[in-house]
Amino acid sequence: MLSNKSLVAACAIAFCCNVALMVLFVKYNSGEKCYITIDEHQKVHYTMPENFLSIGIDTSEIENYKKVDFKKSRFRQLARALAPARLRLGGTMSDRLIFSEKEVPAMTCSQCNENPHLNILCAPIRSLCKNHVLPFFIMTGNEWTEINEFCKATNLKLLFTFNVLLRDENGWNDHNAKELLLYSNVRDYNIDWQLGNEPNSFKHVFNVSLTPTTLAQDFLKLRKLLNHSGYRNSSLVGPDTTRPQPEHPSCLEYMREFLKHGSKYINTVSWHQYYLNSRTATLEDFWNPNTFDLLKTQIETMRNHTKKYKHMPMWLTETSSSYGGGAPGLSNSFAGSPLWLDKLGLAAKYNITTVVRQSLIGGNYSLIDKNLEPLPDWWISVLFKKLVGEKVLHVDCKCSRYQRMYAHCANRKYTNDTSAITVYAINLEMEKVRFLLNGTALHGDNLVIDEYILSAQSNNRKTKTVLLNSWPLYFEDSLPELKPHHLKYGNHVSLPPYSMAFWVIKNTSIKVCK
Repeated sequence: MLSNKSLVAACAIAFCCNVALMVLFVKYNSGEKCYITIDEHQKVHYTMPENFLSIGIDTSEIENYKKVDFKKSRFRQLARALAPARLRLGGTMSDRLIFSEKEVPAMTCSQCNENPHLNILCAPIRSLCKNHVLPFFIMTGNEWTEINEFCKATNLKLLFTFNVLLRDENGWNDHNAKELLLYSNVRDYNIDWQLGNEPNSFKHVFNVSLTPTTLAQDFLKLRKLLNHSGYRNSSLVGPDTTRPQPEHPSCLEYMREFLKHGSKYINTVSWHQYYLNSRTATLEDFWNPNTFDLLKTQIETMRNHTKKYKHMPMWLTETSSSYGGGAPGLSNSFAGSPLWLDKLGLAAKYNITTVVRQSLIGGNYSLIDKNLEPLPDWWISVLFKKLVGEKVLHVDCKCSRYQRMYAHCANRKYTNDTSAITVYAINLEMEKVRFLLNGTALHGDNLVIDEYILSAQSNNRKTKTVLLNSWPLYFEDSLPELKPHHLKYGNHVSLPPYSMAFWVIKNTSIKVCK
């Protein structure tokens, strides 16, 4: 039996525990207040194309062609859910790829050097061997056909990167490209094109240097080739440099010099973007506002250094959370989803008209795992496609650095309400946040809101299962119906700790979404 002193002590401990739990409950459920302000008379900032959110597959995935089964029904279903979109086939291995219409036996550098006429492919093989661009690999006509049939079946527009390191004394040797173009044109394949992957890094990757002036001449050669090969109307996209970094100004110098000599040969300016190094990135890095702010700085830096070419579209043709294949357990889990959603919002805000996610499949930053199970960023992408319209709006959000918010007109395929807008937001804190709806566009008392809250069970940010309005999402035989919560006559919305949301707000006073 407890003594009086022990009983008092036990009661005191229980009381303190209850108080502590109550404080935590209040902290995580009362919610910090933020204010959303949207003006009904604003202009549309920019208009994004339907394929703004696009996807990539690294060329290394087709080096061993059995890695990806382009004919598999489930894979096609998962890809089709992201259409319309571009599918970029590119990456480091693009500059090691040789096309052959027919199956050929494996060949080595020594075989082709000893007998240059052994096979028609010996010319490109010797070119790569001379520059020590090894290992190379061969993509056959049948494999190319499967890729193009996959794109046609899933409503994806292929963006293919030619090998710029097939070179001779006259610069880029276009003979292998001619073979691929002839094969493609006869079959009426609808493709846009690139030439080379991150050429400003060739010295580091291949121990080969290619000046931006030389690359511009190579693009001129390719543009002429496309015009005479049935692809006059195809876009040519480049130069696909790396992201701007303060400690590596050579990236910006390469971009400027290339555009100075080659801007008239391309349709779109392109570069690649990552935030972190996959080998060293931590969960804290993935949820740090400083990491999120890197993209804004990078876009502004690239814009400021290419002002002369601001009339040209700008794309991110390869982008994810961390370079080097993605950080295991982070890039391919819920941990990476806020960076992905924020990237889409920032890119649209700054008129980056296409964002190519690396990758659809393959690596540790994919949208789909090797067992064809969709990962959290796939679900984010599907919801973005479903809810977010093409017109980019301005929204003021008076919050802390840990809350980020964007607004567009709603997708007209989702609702016929021409006043509907889609607001999407991220909460990086372990604390609930309430957003009070403000501004002339949101002043009515008849607002109807479709709410989609995305979170992780038990706030486990490394999970690969995402919750939609507290229910886990699974893809079985087809895309499940993604149902919202319906909120009526409210003047606020809330975000739980460590979560993201889309809100389709109807019956607003906005004018520009009609």
